[in-house]
Amino acid sequence: MRIRTMAATAAFLGAVTTAEPARAYDIDCAIILCMAGGFPSSAVCSAAYAEMIRRITPKPVLPPFGVCSNASAPVAFGGTGGTEALDVSKPDYAWLRRTRVIWWNGQAFEDRDGNRRWNWSVSSCQHTNLFCRVVSNGYRSEEPWPDMFTTEHGQTIAMPSASEARVFSSRSVMMEFGDYNGVMNHSGWSNY
Repeated sequence: MRIRTMAATAAFLGAVTTAEPARAYDIDCAIILCMAGGFPSSAVCSAAYAEMIRRITPKPVLPPFGVCSNASAPVAFGGTGGTEALDVSKPDYAWLRRTRVIWWNGQAFEDRDGNRRWNWSVSSCQHTNLFCRVVSNGYRSEEPWPDMFTTEHGQTIAMPSASEARVFSSRSVMMEFGDYNGVMNHSGWSNY
């Protein structure tokens, strides 16, 4: 009898201690929460930042963040306690809707006459990668692309550097985002 009781107690304790810990938020929520704080230094925010960049780098590109479901955040901590998606259309999330994906495409080449020429374009798209517009461009320019450009939110950002090679082509992408207080920031360029 005593052995059965000990075995039952051991089985119960084993079941309790082997339960997986609950995740506080999914990765999309982590991206949004870390972005709100300006991606502070932490393991969670580093992983969220890396995932955001990973999503916007390949072709076809993915949106930098998806639906944040507060399913695992209890009501007591401000979560929905259910499986509803975070409604980013509310005024509290205006900072999140300012997120832009910025695309760079540049070429340096020699024309038939041996003259050096440059083509470039910088496009800015909504965080969903829709509603894009050209911010800066040049076609068959006799001058290299400018060193800087100004975003729709007034940030001055350095362009990828022009190469001295005879034939050069580059494509890059970056994120422009603001924190909860409206302070704008941006990621570095990621080549793809």
